[in-house]
Amino acid sequence: ITTKIAWLIAERGLDPESILAVTFTNKAADEMKGRIARMLERDVTGLWIGTFHSICLRLLRRHAERLGFRRAITVFDQEDSLAVLRELLRGRGGADELPRVRKVQTIISAAKNRLWGPEELLEHSRAPERARLAEIYREYQEKLRAQDGADFDDLLLLAVRLLQEHPDVREGWARKFLHVLVDEFQDTNRIQLKLVQLLASAHGNVMVVGDDDQSIYRWRGADVTNILRFEEHFPQA
Repeated sequence: ITTKIAWLIAERGLDPESILAVTFTNKAADEMKGRIARMLERDVTGLWIGTFHSICLRLLRRHAERLGFRRAITVFDQEDSLAVLRELLRGRGGADELPRVRKVQTIISAAKNRLWGPEELLEHSRAPERARLAEIYREYQEKLRAQDGADFDDLLLLAVRLLQEHPDVREGWARKFLHVLVDEFQDTNRIQLKLVQLLASAHGNVMVVGDDDQSIYRWRGADVTNILRFEEHFPQA
């Protein structure tokens, strides 16, 4: 990916701001930026390289009002999220011990990574207490929204919603990013695939790196078929 980006800038004359590269850790993103700068022997300020979550947060902060947020979005980390859920469970008279709260958090996170809201969780979940979980999910989202907040999973969910519901925003970003490159593609989940499809919708210039034999994150929603069916998802690549 770093070699491809350096080639696009040096040989094709692309503005660094027209390239989007996505990886899974901040450390990997920083290393990619450093390698490209050394290859080109120049500053690459403006190049969009980051994790899925950091890229989504940048998009959302530029269009917060489109999704009904009154001001800049406040990001709730895992501990903040657990605190909100513990308060909800305690208010319902349920067990609020940490293992129980973490289990509820995991179920809600998995639902979001499948692009499920509370209604879809109620419809598709096999959990015996799915009705109660769906209600907790709904109340949890209301609590976050009251504080103009979003958890890490919401960052992706809201970004997809933003691009789907506002064609002008989608087309603007899709035309800005002339090339979209994704690292470790075998570890992407359904919502991450959807995000890449939306951001590349104007041109289909997508490059991914990955190895289906190294797909080890199914437990957190990774879908190896994203890379196995790459040509179906991105026929113009």
